[in-house]
Amino acid sequence: MMADTPADPNRGAAGTEVQTIDALRRLGHQVDALWSSHLGRRIAHGNLHLLLELPRAYERAVVRSLHEKRYDVIHVNQPQGYRAARAVHRLSPASVFIHRSHGFEPNVEETLKPWRALYDCDNRHFLRRLSSRGLTSLVARHGRAIAREADGHIVSSSLDAAFLNTVFDVALDRVAVIPQSAPESYLSGIPPAWEVQRLHRVLHVAQLAFFKAPMITAAAFNHLAEADHQLRFTWVCDRSSESTVRSLLTPQANERMEVLAWTEQNTLRDIYDAHGIFLFPSFFEGFGKAFLEAMSRGLCVIASDTGGMHDMIENGHDGVLVPLGDAKALAEAALAIIRNPERAAVMSASAVATARRHTWDRVASETAEFYRARLTARNAVRR
Repeated sequence: MMADTPADPNRGAAGTEVQTIDALRRLGHQVDALWSSHLGRRIAHGNLHLLLELPRAYERAVVRSLHEKRYDVIHVNQPQGYRAARAVHRLSPASVFIHRSHGFEPNVEETLKPWRALYDCDNRHFLRRLSSRGLTSLVARHGRAIAREADGHIVSSSLDAAFLNTVFDVALDRVAVIPQSAPESYLSGIPPAWEVQRLHRVLHVAQLAFFKAPMITAAAFNHLAEADHQLRFTWVCDRSSESTVRSLLTPQANERMEVLAWTEQNTLRDIYDAHGIFLFPSFFEGFGKAFLEAMSRGLCVIASDTGGMHDMIENGHDGVLVPLGDAKALAEAALAIIRNPERAAVMSASAVATARRHTWDRVASETAEFYRARLTARNAVRR
């Protein structure tokens, strides 16, 4: 397994890989992992690193690894692994190359286009904007390259699978949709007993990134602050983002908003346990683990109909789905739950039950099953 991230279980994509690797090892598989510290980096600029440096770094790393040991599977995050895929097919024809996407980049860009036109104000100089668009276009070519080169793709959302199939003509038997899981400590520990008071605490957990739709979250908080003076709000993000968060809120919402710094999983679990409503209105998610973490602790989740939420939430039963970009629908769905404690209690219990069906051991089992299927298919072709 190779990923251009630190081996940090508290981060999104990195945490998914760490947990999957640990669970695969529990099943008895041998897994060697290479992280960003092994790959190396000299180019600080993000898109230039992706365009010029990372494809070759992945290729060098896989060549070194294959000279030392035989592997059944080489599993690489990001479409920048396309050169590594070619090296695997050249040096180890019996191995399969699996591309793991935590949100397929061409699908991200396509989905965000209309929302950027509405909300994304880029105040940079014209030449910088032009240069950035050019680099983004070049990096986007990696998506088509990995779709062509990989023996299989693992995604966490059926919407990403459909994009690979319809836009890049990847056969569906080459794509596995494997939902993620909440941390084991969230699933093994009993959620706090349901109390009506939790409904007065509304939570959002996300980095301050455009695809997370912070302007929609803030608009919903503003609506809720005006509609119900008993409500209190919490926003968990990087500490450096607090001033931006507060600039999106009305004075009324700001007065009742607590902005907390990003933290490790067990502390974050305590934050979930103190709240009853979770807002998650992203424009795009490869999966979006935070909504499942919230469900595992009994929160009533109101989320946009995308990513893992689209696949895992049964609308009205264990959560609520609303249209993308609709802050009013988000706030009104939250108010409907807050004003109906009996419905909230049933939804909370259903959310916990849904989350507990999805464990990291299940992720590992489905991952290994997909590896075996792709190995069988590759060996059949070689014969």
